[in-house]
Amino acid sequence: MNWPFRFSKLRKTPLLIWLFVVTVLLSLFFFHREWFDLAQLEFLLAEHKLWVVLIYLFILSILGLFFIPSTPFAVAGVLLFPAAEVYVYNLIGILTSSFIVYYFAQFLRLDEAFHAKHPLKIRKLKSALKNKELPIIIGWSAFPLVPTDLIIYVSSTLKIKVWKALLGVLIGEGILNAFYILSTDLLV
Repeated sequence: MNWPFRFSKLRKTPLLIWLFVVTVLLSLFFFHREWFDLAQLEFLLAEHKLWVVLIYLFILSILGLFFIPSTPFAVAGVLLFPAAEVYVYNLIGILTSSFIVYYFAQFLRLDEAFHAKHPLKIRKLKSALKNKELPIIIGWSAFPLVPTDLIIYVSSTLKIKVWKALLGVLIGEGILNAFYILSTDLLV
């Protein structure tokens, strides 16, 4: 199948953005370590909490497009916010990210590509998910070693209803984030 020109260009964009962001963050960390000082971050939070929360939510919302796990942000969030706030912010960010990923997969027409390239695997996956979509999405989202964004891409390509995919992610990631956040909060 020949991809539309815009797809092949778009496919490289997330990788380039990810590499750019990682390069900028590492450069800032090495050349301006004082910006990453906990006391400095606490001062910034005290003076500009709304902006810090909005930036935190924005970062969480775009992580899914780059398959970057949100776990480090949940742990880091405990250093900035009370545990209950981090939990709420993380779930909002994860749901927003999942929503974006769901519709991004449709925008790129990944369903057409997957169906054309792997018709047998798609039929098997649809069969496995049939009438068990929600429990599978919940289990996948709660399992820490697999990317939640992948089940959202698959849900989108298999035309699973967006509300069902988001509900599964909310429950699964809710369990996982509660564990991460409470564990980190107890250790800090």
